[in-house]
Amino acid sequence: MKIRLGTDIVYIPKFGKLLENEGFIKKVFHESECKNYNPENIAGIFAAKEAFFKAINKKPDWLKVEVKKQKTGRPILMVSNELKENIEDTDISISHEKDYALATVLVKNVN
Repeated sequence: MKIRLGTDIVYIPKFGKLLENEGFIKKVFHESECKNYNPENIAGIFAAKEAFFKAINKKPDWLKVEVKKQKTGRPILMVSNELKENIEDTDISISHEKDYALATVLVKNVN
């Protein structure tokens, strides 16, 4: 068993400009992730996805990972079966402070 860590930080004011590009939004985010469509929230989701792909050491395929929230508000990752092949479990944390969103993802691999 291996545990992998990925972290990403996003500067929200700069990221907010990307949200004006509809093609970018459709390429990166699931419809459910855009329900709370404000730059702070979306930047946190983006950071989480980026951190996940860093943890598994793969090029981002954005729509194969979805960030959802439990009833408590805690974020969880929904990973496509294709990527889940060697993954036993994941854990995620997203934080915001002023102009920044930060996410950390732990991935527990089967082998």
